Amino acid sequence: MKVAITGTTRGLGKAIADELCGKWVVKGFNRPEYDICCPKCMHKLVEEIKDPTYRIFINNAHETFCQTEVLAAVYNIWANDPSKIIVNINSRAKYPNLSKGLMYSASKASLSHLSDSLKFTTLKKCKIMDVNLGLLESDLPSLTYKDAAETVVWLIKNMANKRHLEIGSIDLYNNESYVKVQKQKQIKLNESRKNMGKN
Repeated sequence: MKVAITGTTRGLGKAIADELCGKWVVKGFNRPEYDICCPKCMHKLVEEIKDPTYRIFINNAHETFCQTEVLAAVYNIWANDPSKIIVNINSRAKYPNLSKGLMYSASKASLSHLSDSLKFTTLKKCKIMDVNLGLLESDLPSLTYKDAAETVVWLIKNMANKRHLEIGSIDLYNNESYVKVQKQKQIKLNESRKNMGKN
């Protein structure tokens, strides 16, 4: 079984690819050849995943609203195949009034909205699963890349052979109080701004 992942050169994508190696055949789709915001590159990606040996697509790379367009493109090919699974790497920032990164939050909300629309308003046969992650690899209380990667692999393993079950969405984050972490982030941001003013 082959797994396609966008954005595997570093960070979470690399951690997921490393976690999958030895279990499945993993193909990373990375810049510049597979830039998700480049129409020609996206056409190339779409043609590649028409290969029937691909069973899992992990929509990991994020760039503005292009990740949402990737979901639409893959869905258009895989919608009627019950053996296929699309995993969207999303963020807790998709929820309203949580993130101060307004455009990032909006882009992740758009991914979630399209995913839910495809799950609940179409006759799709493929599975679509969203993994909504909290803060990653920070010196503040956060998830490690390994935490997140292991969860993604667990989801895939448990859903790949259970045709009648689908986990539509899962939230994963460090269990420290969100309010407390946000206060710590604001303190760090204020200190950084003060230091910039001194230079």
